Amino acid sequence: MSQLSLMGLFGFLFVMGCSATRSNEIKGKTYEYLSWFDGDSSEEFDSYRKILSEKLEGVEEDKEDPTNVEKHLDYLASLDASGKKNGIENKIKAFIAKNPEEKRGLFLLGVHYMRNKRRELANHFFTLLEKDPNFVWKSLLYNNLGMLSLQDKERGKAIGYFEKAINTEPAIAAPRVNLGSLYIQSKSYLDALPLFKRALEIDSNFEDAALGLGLCYEAQGKFNEAHKVYSEFSESHSNCLTVLYNDALVLGRNLGKRQEASEMMLRYIQRGGKETAKAHEMIQGWR
Repeated sequence: MSQLSLMGLFGFLFVMGCSATRSNEIKGKTYEYLSWFDGDSSEEFDSYRKILSEKLEGVEEDKEDPTNVEKHLDYLASLDASGKKNGIENKIKAFIAKNPEEKRGLFLLGVHYMRNKRRELANHFFTLLEKDPNFVWKSLLYNNLGMLSLQDKERGKAIGYFEKAINTEPAIAAPRVNLGSLYIQSKSYLDALPLFKRALEIDSNFEDAALGLGLCYEAQGKFNEAHKVYSEFSESHSNCLTVLYNDALVLGRNLGKRQEASEMMLRYIQRGGKETAKAHEMIQGWR
């Protein structure tokens, strides 16, 4: 198996949705930047924070518009995920006070607490929303409850929540990646593979979905299929270096294309990949 995978293989995700939903799809682009790893992930998400900072410049003027709930929610979600403090907790609470019927504000507050390691408060708000049959972001909610269960080392309960999330609208990628990662952990690659495949269909920009799918193929000895997944994702996501690293390993170790693998690993180094020492070692071994 490749050395870089799923941010250490088992970096599970909690998510915050964007501000609007429509039937079984998520409307808008904010959601793509709001998947977050549990734990200390500040360095891993530097590129997403840059995107969010740029996005904030475009919505700054709308943040105080009390008549535009969707844009205000979008702003709050982006601000929180960008890592900017700026009194975000109070901003979300002010939104809730002005819009008490809008339960998505409670969800944003719960995610804010979860992101800042205040699990008891996060669980309080998520549990309240779980009892609300009309809450529109149920799939995101179940995913986060699954994350809390994992933190409590309740694997079975977590799996149950991830399965609920998968079978609930709106369709999102994170619970599929989380459940797939648990299957990889138990070496159930055939069960994991369709989950990662569907996650990538839902969110084609989700690097961990591509990583998980590639790893499932690698574990089954299907290295050409793994290379295809990695290379297709890398072609349209040049800043996703973990996929590039894994692809180089597959080419050099398993497919005998050492020259191509060396060139790919060199690109990984030049683009700022963190595993520089290992990459140089691989290149030397393929010469």
